[in-house]
Amino acid sequence: MKSLVGSTLPIGDHWLTAGPSGIWQIHLDTILMTLVAAGVLLILGLSIKSRITSGKPSRTQNAVEAVMEFINTIIEDTLGREPGTIASIALTLFFFIWTMNMIGVLPIPYFHSPTADVSTTFALAILVFVLMNARYIRSSGLNAYKGHYWIKGPWGIPLKPLSVVLALETELSRPLTLSLRLFGNILAGEVLLIVAGALLPVTFAVAANLIVGPFIVFFDVFVGTIQAFIFTVLTIAYMSIASESPEAH
Repeated sequence: MKSLVGSTLPIGDHWLTAGPSGIWQIHLDTILMTLVAAGVLLILGLSIKSRITSGKPSRTQNAVEAVMEFINTIIEDTLGREPGTIASIALTLFFFIWTMNMIGVLPIPYFHSPTADVSTTFALAILVFVLMNARYIRSSGLNAYKGHYWIKGPWGIPLKPLSVVLALETELSRPLTLSLRLFGNILAGEVLLIVAGALLPVTFAVAANLIVGPFIVFFDVFVGTIQAFIFTVLTIAYMSIASESPEAH
């Protein structure tokens, strides 16, 4: 049943690490899988670029253009204007996260989704957090950015320290929820594959691969696509908030 689950590792274990155990351990296998996802995207991107045509597009070009138009429409509806650089960020995140999610579906031993490692999802969330705050400063200026955290209290009541605490709590909760949501759902999909492989009798391995396998894989593809979309949409929402005028905050 190992061919069904696509992994010979216990849940949460890593087959290639470096450094001390615990929180400071480097998961080299996750880094390798991330590079594999980046390499796949690079090859596909170059291949699609070389075949782009203004005439009858290929199925791959059709699919990519459909995703791009869909995300552009979401950004335009959210911002009320042209997507601009936010579209580039959103599209890159969607395709990158989706590719990483799909790696765990492949029936290849020791292959797992990089997004099933909280280190990856938290790094992505921190990236979004940095980009959001950079856009805030660019859109509103440094003074308005500081005022977002240091609010002047009414009637002389000193609410400034409290406003800093509340604002920081709100800002820091965003990367935390982004990372844990993506990590939890992708890990759950891989756990489902492993549990299915453990529950089905070994004598029915061939039948299980032919009957049960496709349903589980389809479910994982669906969940992986939805989670990549949710992460992207939330990023668009955060970037749109950072693009508002200082008075809107």
